[in-house]
Amino acid sequence: MMRTLLALLSLALLPQGIDAPRISQADFKKLVAAKNVIVVDTRNEDAFDISHIPGAIKLPLEGQMTWPDSYEKTIVPMLLASKKPVVTYCA
Repeated sequence: MMRTLLALLSLALLPQGIDAPRISQADFKKLVAAKNVIVVDTRNEDAFDISHIPGAIKLPLEGQMTWPDSYEKTIVPMLLASKKPVVTYCA
């Protein structure tokens, strides 16, 4: 599962011609209803503060080549330790 996260994060940094794996809205709703998902919002901090999916983790990658240093010791280890699937969104 965490390899999927790393793959998704890596793909987010590649040129736009490469697409990350996607799940359907129905599958996403099932994961959320079962509380079996970690939702990661990769938009900038201003967008996150205005609105985000309840429970989403802020990991601002929009316009960045990597996540902020402060996240290296907090968010990233938590994501890597989780056994739940990780779904990222940026819009």
